[in-house]
Amino acid sequence: MKEFITTMDGQQVNVQAMIEFCNEQWPDCTLYEKYYHWMAETKSTISRTTSGITTHFIRVYYNPLSVCFPSQVHPGRTHGDMAEFYDGEGKFMGIAVYMGKGKYFPIPYSGYEKRDD
Repeated sequence: MKEFITTMDGQQVNVQAMIEFCNEQWPDCTLYEKYYHWMAETKSTISRTTSGITTHFIRVYYNPLSVCFPSQVHPGRTHGDMAEFYDGEGKFMGIAVYMGKGKYFPIPYSGYEKRDD
């Protein structure tokens, strides 16, 4: 298992910390330890927020079962089986795990370092 994953802006995020957080939330959250090996793609999307419309970038990971049996994917799933979310400037915001029936469980990550570059 990898100790860290690298975010799209080059930050190192501790995988074990996210998995432990998710495990503490069980059964509301299940994060597979080696999800980073799943097929992935990067998307951009526009979201409505309380402060207006904003662009987000998403690195989407697709569970192998979703890839092999797409007809069984719940229609409420819009961001893969789990996804890393980034703000409009590409700053890592956290990970959300798809838990079925159109619901995602967000995993906040406090170890992100702010960069001034």
